[in-house]
Amino acid sequence: MELPTIWPDGLKTFLVVIFISGMTVIINAILSAKTLGGELGKGLKKIAAGTIIYVILFLTILFMEKSTDFFMTEEQARAYFMGINLFGSILLISGYVQIYRVSRKLKLF
Repeated sequence: MELPTIWPDGLKTFLVVIFISGMTVIINAILSAKTLGGELGKGLKKIAAGTIIYVILFLTILFMEKSTDFFMTEEQARAYFMGINLFGSILLISGYVQIYRVSRKLKLF
């Protein structure tokens, strides 16, 4: 069975798909936020910032996996990941809530 040789290729493909979809969301949110103003534009900017933070988190994880010498201790890395995750989540949630409020005002839901 060739599972050990197939899995790294599948994992690499999965990681590339995640990275490309993250970059697409970032580009789309930034371009949409530039053309939109007001509450909707602010919500899209928060979503774009949250997505950028998660892409940075993803790249940090990849760097940690590939690099043998990492500049953070285990405690620092744990605090870094918890802080980045919390900050990114807050931005994403607040952006989605802001867009939801605008859609409620426009009676889209």
